[in-house]
Amino acid sequence: MIENDLNSDSFESLFKSHFKDLVGYVCSYVNDEEVSKDIVHDVFLVVLKNEKNLDTSYSLKSYLFTLSKNYALNYLKHLRVVAMNEREVVEALQNADEELDNYEQRMARLNEKLDELPEKQREVLIKCFVEGRTYKDVADEMGISVNSVKTHISRGLKFLRNELKEEMVMLFLLKREGNMDMN
Repeated sequence: MIENDLNSDSFESLFKSHFKDLVGYVCSYVNDEEVSKDIVHDVFLVVLKNEKNLDTSYSLKSYLFTLSKNYALNYLKHLRVVAMNEREVVEALQNADEELDNYEQRMARLNEKLDELPEKQREVLIKCFVEGRTYKDVADEMGISVNSVKTHISRGLKFLRNELKEEMVMLFLLKREGNMDMN
């Protein structure tokens, strides 16, 4: 039966008589002797800390082995969670790298196609879509009419739609959000 009043001598005796067996038992679960020693130390600390609340209807040896097994299984669960989290982080980083590569490729393609536009069309598209300026502001700055701005945008977008397909609108939005410099 478990004694409710463990004094330092009886606790030391308990530790010496069961420590090696418990380490071997825990090691059969976790396959690491140092971790097993740590787990068994934790088990003894729990027993010492909770000596007043121990159930006296069970043998102390049985209690120690059950507690050690539970701690070992919790340790293994923790390792699985850590491994799963590490895998998820690695996958997320790989996906982020791929998305960044795709984004950079699309932006490079957009820049190439913008460079193929006549200078005024390119300038109007950049001012209106990337910088977010109004047709009127762009027209005043460039010394052209608002209808000319609309015409440049219409022709530029038509060219880009044909060259870039549906990606084009998304690229402009991404470019605008990123406030990237377009030369």
